[in-house]
Amino acid sequence: MADTFFSKMREFDEPLWEGCKKASSLSATSRFLHWKSECNVSDSTFDTLLPILKDCVPDDAKIPRNFYETKKKLKSLEMPSQWIHVCINHGMLFNGQHSDLDHCVVCKQSRYKKNSNKVPNLVMTYMPIGPRLQRLFYSKKTAQNLTWHADHPINHEKMTHPSEGKTWIHFDTMFPVFAQETRNIRIGLCTDGFCPNNSSGSPYSCWLFFITVYNLPPWLSFKHEYMQIPLLIPGKKNHGQNIDFFLQPLVDELKMLFTDGIETYDAYRKNNFQMRVVLLWTVSDFPAYAMLSGWSLHGKLACPYCSDKSGSFWLSEGRKPCWFDYHRKHLPNRHKFTKDQINFMKNKKVKGGVPITYPSGDEIWETVRHFNTVYNGTPYGPKYKKPRGFRVTHNWVKRSIFWELPYWRKLLIRHNLDMIHIVKNVFENLFHTSMGTPKTKDHFIARKDIEKLCDRPLLNPIRESNGKITLNKGDYTLEKDDLKKGVKVPLTPCMA
Repeated sequence: MADTFFSKMREFDEPLWEGCKKASSLSATSRFLHWKSECNVSDSTFDTLLPILKDCVPDDAKIPRNFYETKKKLKSLEMPSQWIHVCINHGMLFNGQHSDLDHCVVCKQSRYKKNSNKVPNLVMTYMPIGPRLQRLFYSKKTAQNLTWHADHPINHEKMTHPSEGKTWIHFDTMFPVFAQETRNIRIGLCTDGFCPNNSSGSPYSCWLFFITVYNLPPWLSFKHEYMQIPLLIPGKKNHGQNIDFFLQPLVDELKMLFTDGIETYDAYRKNNFQMRVVLLWTVSDFPAYAMLSGWSLHGKLACPYCSDKSGSFWLSEGRKPCWFDYHRKHLPNRHKFTKDQINFMKNKKVKGGVPITYPSGDEIWETVRHFNTVYNGTPYGPKYKKPRGFRVTHNWVKRSIFWELPYWRKLLIRHNLDMIHIVKNVFENLFHTSMGTPKTKDHFIARKDIEKLCDRPLLNPIRESNGKITLNKGDYTLEKDDLKKGVKVPLTPCMA
């Protein structure tokens, strides 16, 4: 594979014609296709333009004659991709041993649309990550950077790279053979849903998965040149817990890449090695966290770490679970907050010094190993049977497909939250509450819950003789004069 790639690159690196210094055969061909895509040029227009260009350049110019020849020229460099048909009810994927079936074996739904010439109901795009990770090593500079995680100087005062974190070090301890080869790839899987249509149109949930390579330096890891897109899952509806159906090809490849690996050529060291890959964790917002992990985020047991030990309770007025005043017990025993009966729950003292404990991967596996899966059984829905003890001792609704990975239970962290979403939500709540906007969280229902739970008489609703209820302004809400402080207006107007 590497020999074919480099031979084609040498061929394409030749000048567009003898003496041409501004373009090569490859750069010209790729720019033609880029122009066609950016300007939405039709095939017929493209075919009309190329002969005109050939007439304007020397006869030996390596310009393709038409669109077909242009695509054929770059076909040897393209990466493999698969278009997999999916049951419209998320019952199965029509690939592998089921690739010739016309109906879903789970729900008996037709593979194709009615009254159509075999047009599939749903198609997902899968782009294998193995060949794409191999190609990173075909560049000398990139191949050198892929061992940066093992060669960079360590700053013991602050963490500058995931390789200095506990999760990375713990994995190296558990799998020393994998850690010995510094060229083995460590990746993270990031995902989020988006609507490709106008927000005013009908709802459509499309899911995109990204692969981040953590071997690279921090300033390169998140550049689009080094990020891979293995999965593009179409809508129309949100897939929810059935997201595991679409992850099957990716998980199968990840198992192969970790167990066997693939032979890869290193252009920097000029030798072949067996490249292996490990998925360290996933990164997503909290709703996607539930979909990937299988832990429901509804009810009192919504916290995936604290579970039934969270001390959550139901707000009678707000009509939702609350975790207020739970974390005070983790403070040192002599901390002043442990005896505070005014600023927290009224008439409540806590005993501090309780350590924070998290269940290990092996402990979680012993809990979920007998649970149902949605990718080889009944899809998640009204007929899906919840595991025993659901919302009593745990909130697991399924066994996630990631538990098929042989190393998944040995990881310290399996799922991470995207801080961008958390920071945005926290900022908006603080901003609107302190500014007293209509979106404030300081409203009558919240004050009624405070009256029942806390000893803060100044925040209690005031019931006047005429039956009207008013609220005192909290100390955390700014006055009009305070809103103007710190605001600087330019002396001259900004010209747009």
